[in-house]
Amino acid sequence: MTAKKKIAVSVIGGGTGSFVVLSGLKKYSNLLDISAIVTMFDSGGSTGKLRDQLGVLPPGDLRQCLVALSAKDLIWRQLFLYRFESGDLKGHNFGNLFLSALEKITDSYQQVLDYCHILLQCKGSVIPVTFDHSHLIAEYKSGKILRQEAEIDNYRNTEDRIIKLDLDSDVSANPKAIKQIKISDYIILGPGDIYTSIIPVLLVKKIRDAVKNTKAKIIFFVNLFTKPGETHSFTAQDYVKVIEKYLQRPLDYIIINKEPIKKRDC
Repeated sequence: MTAKKKIAVSVIGGGTGSFVVLSGLKKYSNLLDISAIVTMFDSGGSTGKLRDQLGVLPPGDLRQCLVALSAKDLIWRQLFLYRFESGDLKGHNFGNLFLSALEKITDSYQQVLDYCHILLQCKGSVIPVTFDHSHLIAEYKSGKILRQEAEIDNYRNTEDRIIKLDLDSDVSANPKAIKQIKISDYIILGPGDIYTSIIPVLLVKKIRDAVKNTKAKIIFFVNLFTKPGETHSFTAQDYVKVIEKYLQRPLDYIIINKEPIKKRDC
């Protein structure tokens, strides 16, 4: 008997939102062909320091997605998430250091990911949107312009909003990401910071074009909370308008929480 073809699901983004979605999808890996197409423009925290000091690609979002899809023993997942709290390594995450060290001793970043997929026994593929170096540029309603994701994350002016997001240089799309989008049955956007996790992936032109023209159904998870300096006072409709602006096509499904948020969930 011929094995039933798996449903191809691609999750676009990075960070905690993608971690949660991928962790859930992993439970159905016998039915799903799971991929994460991950932003590569982070510049904050441990990731930012490693980019500045070692010239490596940002490992943080990749690490979270790798751990989310890992079927390895709990101790390995805990190790990749462990953050040093003192000494010269204070603030650094072990998984970030591991990925950066691998980058230095391998011939390509794809090789880095291949080793990590094997080591962590991932139930899906983690695919960087690009292997090129670049940073985000955000233009605000007030006229303020911020460069790099770390500056955007740290800007907490509740009266301001981002009106335009771009990259500070042209980057080449990862061919593997384009291929995965083309064969996907479903593409999931969110939850997560739309300006620093989701939209950055769509700023890579060939990726945006692939998503725009895909036959896959596109699902968008609207965030539970807004974020000062980025999405202050956003309604669900505001989120949808912004996503569709960069997506350049309508969403197929929009998932919105309608239940009151309990204190213990915050």
